[in-house]
Amino acid sequence: MRGFWVRVIIAVVVCALAVFLVMLSLAPPQATPRELDFTLSGTNDCLRFLNATVSVCYVPVATAANENWLLTINCTKMPGGDNGWTEVYIYRGYWDKGIGNKCMSEDLYPILKDIESADAEIRGSIPFTRGFGGSTPQSYTVFFIFPPGGQATFHVTLTRAL
Repeated sequence: MRGFWVRVIIAVVVCALAVFLVMLSLAPPQATPRELDFTLSGTNDCLRFLNATVSVCYVPVATAANENWLLTINCTKMPGGDNGWTEVYIYRGYWDKGIGNKCMSEDLYPILKDIESADAEIRGSIPFTRGFGGSTPQSYTVFFIFPPGGQATFHVTLTRAL
């Protein structure tokens, strides 16, 4: 009888471990929140987000529970000066599969249906600023495109808001 209970306990532990491992593999990866401060420069021939060869900038943002973060993207050099602009897009998830916060539009095709317009623009003299955070951990990725017409440079900061 004692051997029966030992086998039952072992079976329960193995099942619980298997369930835990499956749940862990299904959970989205959470990144550690960290401050960012970097500059991106580049050019594009067109502004079409769906064109496979368009260079895209991205900023992954992860927040811990009860933390607030402020993302600011300033354009320090914009083709067209104050009249130049580029749209901002948001993905509700953590995406970091490019190099140096740049990727090509075609890299985003697997998540394209989940990328939404942020209803915002980065203009030559008007930065994009958005707060992120909440009572639970959250992940976002902000995307924007180098506008056509010449070299563009963006200064990106992500700081913890008090």
